Amino acid sequence: MTKEEATKKAHAMGAYLDSEQADKETHDFDDLWQSLYDVCQLATFGIVELTQEEIDEAMDWLKETQSLTKLYKTTEIYFS
Repeated sequence: MTKEEATKKAHAMGAYLDSEQADKETHDFDDLWQSLYDVCQLATFGIVELTQEEIDEAMDWLKETQSLTKLYKTTEIYFS
């Protein structure tokens, strides 16, 4: 998956709507990845309300696209 494809997919996810959407201004893939990481973490701990399906979809996206990031290649997704 390319960064363009990954970005398009992320922007269509329900979890993205509840995220910080930090990439809107910067158009930086790492900002997008971090926004979804944060919202998944918050949803996993019940701080933000997402359906399990939305969490699973975003978590799968995070794992699939982590290699496309610059800053988060080795970030542990410990809340999965």
